[in-house]
Amino acid sequence: MLSYVAVTAIMVLAAVGDTAIKPWRAAGTGDSRGPCPMLNTLANHDYLQAPFANPAQTSPHNGRNLSAEDFGKAVVEALNTVPAYGTGPARMFIKGLGFDCFDLADLNTPGILEHIGSLTRNDIIENQQATRTCTVSPMRIVALLDDSLSEYIDAASGAYVESSLMLMLMKNDLVPGAFILPSSKVWKTPKERVRVWLSEERLPTELGWKRSKRQLKVWDIFPVVKAIFDLKRAQNGHSLWSMFTSLFLGGGEMQEL
Repeated sequence: MLSYVAVTAIMVLAAVGDTAIKPWRAAGTGDSRGPCPMLNTLANHDYLQAPFANPAQTSPHNGRNLSAEDFGKAVVEALNTVPAYGTGPARMFIKGLGFDCFDLADLNTPGILEHIGSLTRNDIIENQQATRTCTVSPMRIVALLDDSLSEYIDAASGAYVESSLMLMLMKNDLVPGAFILPSSKVWKTPKERVRVWLSEERLPTELGWKRSKRQLKVWDIFPVVKAIFDLKRAQNGHSLWSMFTSLFLGGGEMQEL
């Protein structure tokens, strides 16, 4: 028979594993949002927020005055990844921007991280206001979904790091470890789940989405990046590896793994 302590420990572990996702609220007037649907999603669920001088103050839900550490905390809590998935890109952007904190809309600034590759937004060009909040382009979402003839989005439909993150974070099953060399066929996610996430910028729990059961390390994304790269290499011959490694592994991020 299990002891009282053992039963209590099991109950605590079960409760931790079933922690509910924070409620979603759409961005309101005055809220800052950027080109990354996942960062906007984390802000809409109140995971991505700057700390307050008064702890009792209600979250402003505004996506403003965020530090690299705020991004790290958000991805750990909401997605169960290592902090580097948030702090790595944030620190690169901070270095280019020249400020310690920034608003999500600042990510639209041309020439730093903003590039041709957003899953849902058209690119901000040089003669536009850098802080202009770019809105979701429904046609980009339709094009992404229509690229696959099945009910799933897979590696053949993806490109660049953004699609790799989508396939890893939105897939149905447990994300396989990088060192078991998973087949490219495991990287797929239901279209309807992707559509809801990208169009509404919320975590589609009603469609079966759950945070990863194990904490995802930086190297866990390498197999899906490679799967996409291998399929695209024949088309354009351009390497994505240098961009990926500098994005997540540069600036001392290895210490967070």
